[in-house]
Amino acid sequence: MIFKAIILTCFSNLEGERTASNIYHLLKGKKSIQTLQDAHLYQLERFYGIYSNLTKQGFNRRISELEDSGYLLSDENQEGIYRLGESAVSWLTEHEQQLKIEYFHGLQYNDIAAVFHLRMLLLIQSLTNVRMKHYHFIPVTDNHSAEQWVKQSYRKMRTKEAAILQQLHKEIYSILLQLPDEDASVFVDRMTGYRKYGLSIGQLSEKYCMEVDHVHLLLTGIVHKMIATVIEDKKAFPLLAYILKDLMGSGQITHSAHKTYQLLSNNYTIDQIAAMRNLKTNTIHDHIVEVALYESDFPVLKYVTAEETDEILSAVNQYKSFRLKDIKHAVSDHISYFQIRLVLAVNKEKQGD
Repeated sequence: MIFKAIILTCFSNLEGERTASNIYHLLKGKKSIQTLQDAHLYQLERFYGIYSNLTKQGFNRRISELEDSGYLLSDENQEGIYRLGESAVSWLTEHEQQLKIEYFHGLQYNDIAAVFHLRMLLLIQSLTNVRMKHYHFIPVTDNHSAEQWVKQSYRKMRTKEAAILQQLHKEIYSILLQLPDEDASVFVDRMTGYRKYGLSIGQLSEKYCMEVDHVHLLLTGIVHKMIATVIEDKKAFPLLAYILKDLMGSGQITHSAHKTYQLLSNNYTIDQIAAMRNLKTNTIHDHIVEVALYESDFPVLKYVTAEETDEILSAVNQYKSFRLKDIKHAVSDHISYFQIRLVLAVNKEKQGD
């Protein structure tokens, strides 16, 4: 149900301006400026990167099922473009309270959620086993980073296993109380402790009669909700905040875009940066747009005049479209695609009104 709801919500927000492939890239968390900008423009940030192991075959199969059932209507003139059928609109409205969409914070947490979850699972497994003097067990993950973090953290927790486990239980239980009973049970059944092994995604699917996609997305959504809850009140969740602490400082701008931004801050021109970094000018443009998506005080007037900005925004409002070709056709010839994308990036919140 969750996967179906997410796909239909994406197509609803896109309003025929992007293809099914764009949604696939969004859910996978593709690190391209178009995918990132689409997430912002169409208010789909919460879904970015929430299904990183989704296969194209599995995604296409789901699109075909939705089309066959009349939930999606294909555009005869444009391949990959779909709009919602009346049955899809009715279904979304009818099931609004059960769709869990509010759990997700994809763009904010997709890079840290999996690591946070693995750390928590491995820490619980380690503490419960050591407390029972069982020192030889198969770790729930072979993720080297998570293993190293747990080893380092355990040194600080040694001899206090019981108290720490009690506090962890209190914090996790407090968050799970906010969820429907079945969602909380799925999350708990994934955990591994002393002589108790967490269920796989497939086993959870069988036990709860849920689709594998649903289980995967439900667990991801719960982890996102957990992170958001901890960040909102770190004092109430000291141990979960500790697990999360060093993961929150990485920021959302990619490393390459950050390097470009540093050079821009040192007053190098776009052409100079392209030459210095042996990159195409268009790549530097992509970096600038990416930075503009996240920097609230980005100096957009260095690249686009106030008059050009007004002209671009007027075209967006006139055509009610974020299609770059439509906007380019409606503005003066000297205004570039780069300038249009930059204005859309800086004004993403205004455009969402």
